[in-house]
Amino acid sequence: MLFIMKKVAILFGGPSSEHEVSVSSAKNILENIDRELFEILEVFITKEFLYEIEGVLYNEQKGLEEIKRRNIDIAFPIIHGAYGEDGVLQKKLEELNILFVGSSSKASSLAIDKNKTNEILDANGILIPKSFVITKNNTEHGCDYPIIVKPINEGSSVGLFKFEKDVDFKNSLNEIFKNNNEMLVQEFIQGREFTCGVIEKEGEIIPLIATEVVLTKGEIFDYDAKYTSGGCEEITPANVDEETMKRIQNLAVKCHQIIGCKSISRTDIILKNDDLYVLEINTIPGMTKTSFIPAEAKACGYSMKEIITILIKSAK
Repeated sequence: MLFIMKKVAILFGGPSSEHEVSVSSAKNILENIDRELFEILEVFITKEFLYEIEGVLYNEQKGLEEIKRRNIDIAFPIIHGAYGEDGVLQKKLEELNILFVGSSSKASSLAIDKNKTNEILDANGILIPKSFVITKNNTEHGCDYPIIVKPINEGSSVGLFKFEKDVDFKNSLNEIFKNNNEMLVQEFIQGREFTCGVIEKEGEIIPLIATEVVLTKGEIFDYDAKYTSGGCEEITPANVDEETMKRIQNLAVKCHQIIGCKSISRTDIILKNDDLYVLEINTIPGMTKTSFIPAEAKACGYSMKEIITILIKSAK
């Protein structure tokens, strides 16, 4: 029987503040993808929405048409934050009938909106921090201090603040609303922080081994803590008993299902006393050499090459 290689377009870069993380994720994927199974087309998307394909620049529409013209079998978006993780790119791929790795435009646009996600999780009996949306014109909230303030629709803990007192919060409003008109205020949950990936393998939803995140610098797990050397310690597998690990994994699977995620997701969780609170759900988690998913996959016995193959085969 003749074996025909699948043509896969890796889409990376993008306009968001997580552009560099996306490039690093794509680099790791391109270094580890099984080139005996897949023929690769690199599609670099600039911060100005230009598509660079084999050295030629296209506007967005022409770039998408070029991907379609080349008879790509599967698109693999690895663009974090705006455009790649908010459902915009997924909607365009759906309209062109291009199969892709990851969640649908509907699930992506839901998961990126932390407020809407919280409402749905709460309605399904999942614990979330007490949350309020604030605007430049209305900064009132009902949380006791300390509080966390973060954008409603950003990833990688971009634009994250922690305030111990109301006076500090009020004095920082200009900085808080520097890049956003709306922000989310949440009660600060003091506890142990975990993150747990979920993959779909041959139609089965499988939780990965959870990671515990221990801060070694600063007070919050923000962008700097994630991507600065020595900002945090990531312990995979998390140092918890078997029952707690299973609870974390089951919660990650439940969130994946409730939001309607596909292929992959990663859920951030806080354990306080004996209660598990969900902080957020990521539909395109980082795939850099130091990201959680590769480490969790390795703890489950998957190589990076194997996890990439599983994800590509999950495309719908």
